[in-house]
Amino acid sequence: MKPNTENVFHRQIAKDYPAVVRGQGVHLWDENGKKYLDGAAGVFVAILGQGVEEIADAINEEMHRLTFAYTTTFTSEKERALTRKLVEWAPEGFDKAWICTSGSAANETAIKLARHYHLVRGNSNKYRVVARRHSYHGSSMGALSLTGAAPRREPYEPLLIDFPHISPPNCYRCPLDLQYPSCAAACASELEDVIQRVGADTVSAFIVEPMAGGPLGGLVTPPEYMQAAREICDRHDVLLIADEVISGIGRTGRKFAIEHTGVTPDVITVAKGLGAGFVPIGGVVAHERVHAAFEKAETSFVHGESFTGHTAVSAAGLATLEYIEAHDLVSRAEEMGDYLGERMAMLGDHPMVGEIRGCGLLRGAELVADKSSKRPFARAEGVAETVARECTERGLLILPGVAGADGTDGDTVILGPPYIVTREEIDDMVSILGEAIQAVSART
Repeated sequence: MKPNTENVFHRQIAKDYPAVVRGQGVHLWDENGKKYLDGAAGVFVAILGQGVEEIADAINEEMHRLTFAYTTTFTSEKERALTRKLVEWAPEGFDKAWICTSGSAANETAIKLARHYHLVRGNSNKYRVVARRHSYHGSSMGALSLTGAAPRREPYEPLLIDFPHISPPNCYRCPLDLQYPSCAAACASELEDVIQRVGADTVSAFIVEPMAGGPLGGLVTPPEYMQAAREICDRHDVLLIADEVISGIGRTGRKFAIEHTGVTPDVITVAKGLGAGFVPIGGVVAHERVHAAFEKAETSFVHGESFTGHTAVSAAGLATLEYIEAHDLVSRAEEMGDYLGERMAMLGDHPMVGEIRGCGLLRGAELVADKSSKRPFARAEGVAETVARECTERGLLILPGVAGADGTDGDTVILGPPYIVTREEIDDMVSILGEAIQAVSART
């Protein structure tokens, strides 16, 4: 292993990191002059690509106007404007939004909000949050407790809250050996079973990714599943939280992915693309019935951090949403997403590709050792990471996902480019990904 002579505590101990020096459009350049096609918008963050001057100017203007004001004392024009815009974007019935600094912070806020919501309504026993296996909701302790991805949890298990987890609606690996759509999303009954087992009087919320990244590689939650989950939550007075950190802000061709299901959640969390990569940002959008409970009890939500509602961060989020509206980029994400789906489908015939999945401008492929049996590669082989490295060597940046088959094994690779991507750039991305898969397949 090459020793790290820098002062940076890198994410991966054995990796040699080049410095990125500039970006433009869907491309990045490193210090050695190598050019990269950004097939994952960083990590689904730089949704408008690199170098959007309008957003940089909006942030710069606000930073020159005001450095900092504590939101325990003040709100700001930009915080008011961004929260108003988020409520406009949300489904009907949402009326309040909270601005924070990351997806982890957004999901932490959401589960604290759910707990406090029940507390002010006199249900002091409700604190448990049901989540799903192989999910990812963040890296802070509360969010990591929600996360079902075993490799991320393992080092910190003694520190985590013991939240119950249920199976994801992975039709490719159906735990009930049924077929969609004739199954009518029978797997949603596991939510009912878990609530009954731990006690409905102890469950505050169910958190779900309408479209999952990470280990599950773009897995889309079927509408029937969400509809069943909504009914179960309503029956047991459980809040439904939609984690749209990856799937929100237009990526699926709708403002929020939950719109594809016809279901209205109680809380939506957002982050990543909300600031287009310019600033760390997150947000929580709450249905009017949630905030109304606090007003009725005349009780404040006991939560917050120094940078909650930060004015420059809010300016970035507002400018991002306004830019998306001005350039009709949600519709473009739908159009380019359909094309990306068509091109990705062409990889489906490869013997190492088990399934192509996703929606809009986020598409993934599950890689398998045996296509007929769906047998995954052993985790020790590191197939997803190897495909990602092959792509990087060829000048394409993608995201690998691991352990989504059974919690230990499983490999996915994901494309989630900026909304400004062209058909030609999509062709290049999928072509390089196909070459990388073939190169790895030839060696396994």
